[in-house]
Order: sequence, then structure tokens, then C-alpha cells
Amino acid sequence: MTSKKLRQLATAIAASFSLILSSSVLAESDPTTYEYGMKLDIAKIISISTTRSRTCEPVDRMLKYIDSSGKTETLKYRVLSDACDKRHLHHSNGI
Repeated sequence: MTSKKLRQLATAIAASFSLILSSSVLAESDPTTYEYGMKLDIAKIISISTTRSRTCEPVDRMLKYIDSSGKTETLKYRVLSDACDKRHLHHSNGI
């Protein structure tokens, strides 16, 4: 393969990769904040992440999932931080 063809191939691959990344970024929507009693349509959980905190306090947890129509959604809800766990408090206090 010639140098010119390799450059063209590399450019085409890079452009395709950029298009894939930009379309996945555009597909991301703002998270929906959970409200008590909301009906959820969760077919598959993709990930769960929690904001970390060293103090016992409410923090955000994000649940990324796929609904029954195949659309990726993100749900935001509040939980107590891991610092509120009694076992964690004992370890941090040296007890």
C-alpha cells in the first residue's frame, strides 16, 4: 500500500471514530431526577456511580440504563454517602 493510500485510510478511520464519538455524546441526555412514585422502565442497567464524600451527607447517585425501547437513560437520585456506614465510621475513628 502506498503512503498516500495509508494516509487516506488513516484519515477515513479517524473521521469515522470522531463521528461515532460525537453521536454518542449527542445521544446523552441530561439525567432525570427521580421523584417518589415515578414509574421506571429499566430493561438493563449499564452502570451505577455515586459522588464520593468523606462526610456523612446526602450525595448524588447516577443510574445509567437502557429502557424497553432500547434508549439509554440516566436517572439521578440521592443517597447517604458511604461515610454514613457505621462500619466505616468505626474504622475512621480508630475504634
